[in-house]
Amino acid sequence: MANKAEMLMDVLEYIEAHIASAITVDDIAKDCYVSVSSLQKTFKYVFHLTVKDYILRRRFTCAARELLETDESILEIALKYGYQNHESFTRGFQKVWNVSPSEYRRNRRFAGHTPKLSIINYYGSEENAMSRGMKFDLTELYDVLRDRKDMYYVCADIKHLKWINDNLGIKAGDAVILETMRRIDEACEKDDVLIRTGGDEFVVFTNSSESAHAEEIVKKVGENHGSINVDGTEISVEVYVGAFKGFPERVNAESVFKELAEKYMIIHKD
Repeated sequence: MANKAEMLMDVLEYIEAHIASAITVDDIAKDCYVSVSSLQKTFKYVFHLTVKDYILRRRFTCAARELLETDESILEIALKYGYQNHESFTRGFQKVWNVSPSEYRRNRRFAGHTPKLSIINYYGSEENAMSRGMKFDLTELYDVLRDRKDMYYVCADIKHLKWINDNLGIKAGDAVILETMRRIDEACEKDDVLIRTGGDEFVVFTNSSESAHAEEIVKKVGENHGSINVDGTEISVEVYVGAFKGFPERVNAESVFKELAEKYMIIHKD
C-alpha cells in the first residue's frame, strides 16, 4: 500500500510538471516505473477519476486561475493548454465549470477548486446545486495537501447512507449527500476547501493552524441535525464530524485518507 501511495504522488507530481504539455498515460506510467494497468486501476480507486479525466479537469482548473490572475487572452490560455482554437477550449471549459471562459473571467473569484458535481441531484440539476456555492472535487487534492498539511482539517461522514440507499433509493441518498454538503459548506469560511472524498465522506481543509476555527465548524455541523423531504418521505440527515491536525511531511493521498478514516472511527467508535 505504501508503494502505491508513493506511486500516486509521483503521478500527481509528473502531471503538475507537464500540465501544459501533451500527456499520455503511457508517458506517466513509464516515468513512474509502473504498468499502465496498475496505474489506471490504482488512480481510479483512490481518486474516483480516470487519469485522463483528472488531467482534463486539472488543466481547466489551472486555466481558470489564469483567467483571473493574468491578462492573457482566452486564446493564449487555450493554446497554452493544448487547444488549437477558442471554440474547442470553450466547450471543454463549460463542461467543467458550467460557464464560458469569458463569463468566468467577468463573474468568478477563483477559490482553489473545480466545482463540478458528478451526480444529478434532487434540486433538479447540477446547475442548481452549483449556485449554492458548494465545493467538492478531488482535482485540487495535490495543492490542498501540499499547502495545508500543517493546518487543521475537519472530517465528516454521513450516518446510515447505505441504509438510505438500500431502503429509500439512490435518489434519496443523493439528496442526503447534497444536504450534507450544503450544511458543511454553510459552516465553512471562504478560505476553507470542502472536498468529497467518497460516497458519504467529506474533508474540510481549513487555512488555520489554530483549533478554534475547525472546532467551530464541527460544532455547527454537529448541531445542524434535521430532516429533508424527498418525494413525500421525511429523511433524517445526521453527520459524524471531528477536527484533526497533522499531515505527513510528504503529501501522500492514499495514506492520508486512510488516516482520516482510522482517526474518525476511533473518535466515533461508540
